[in-house]
Amino acid sequence: MSLFQCSFYSHSLRTITKVNVCLPEYSSGQVAAMTLEECYAPRKPFPVLYLLHGMNGDETVWLRRTNVERYAGHLGMALVLPYGENNYYTDNAHGLKWFTYLTQELPLFVRAHFPVSTRRQDTFIAGLSMGGYGACKAALRCPEQYAAFASLSGALDVETIAREYNVNSYWEGLGDCIFHAGQPIGGSEEDVYALTRRLSASGVRRPPAYLCCGTEDEECMPMSRKLLEVMEECGYPHTWEEGPGAHEWDFWETYIRRALDFFVSLPEEER
Repeated sequence: MSLFQCSFYSHSLRTITKVNVCLPEYSSGQVAAMTLEECYAPRKPFPVLYLLHGMNGDETVWLRRTNVERYAGHLGMALVLPYGENNYYTDNAHGLKWFTYLTQELPLFVRAHFPVSTRRQDTFIAGLSMGGYGACKAALRCPEQYAAFASLSGALDVETIAREYNVNSYWEGLGDCIFHAGQPIGGSEEDVYALTRRLSASGVRRPPAYLCCGTEDEECMPMSRKLLEVMEECGYPHTWEEGPGAHEWDFWETYIRRALDFFVSLPEEER
């Protein structure tokens, strides 16, 4: 995979931000049989996965802590790894528009500069922990943009998380800063459980979901199982997996590969 480390001015964020993009390359055997011009000739646009980091992560962490670059390369899939700060991929009540950036501006930037597909059927989104929440929210609010999505150990119950942040001395006030202070989160556009029910009742196509969590993940397992229950209740298309592990990279290393396999195994008519 080729790695492009980008810094650019974001209209949505009103500042310079960063994103890493990985593109599949020809194998050394293929290159040996090609001319220089053939190596750099335009290629068919790649399917693309927007892969989101968790709390205290950045645009490099998936590449540093897992083999996702190698897994995606074997599947011929591009990776887009944005920086998302600690803002839950949310348009802040008093701050920056991270959801607008993720779902509107970032795809425009990527498509303008890299050979990735513009088709919904070739576009996926996934993340871990905070990024799992961001991936769920993006796909449930913008189902026309994504073929499918994945949440790995998703920190999904943001109503509870925001409340805990507001009383925690270290994170004091962060919940009100990110989410709209004084406005209920439950049932809102930030509530993935409500979004799942709303999308299911709308009659609009629902992007299939891949959900997983470690059996020793005491905080995020109840949140993930709650979304599983809502999806089962609504008949939402999903795959659920759990296995040994806590909120840790050993678990995510195993299950990001499973998520990628889930994406590419979906029949075209289900995307």
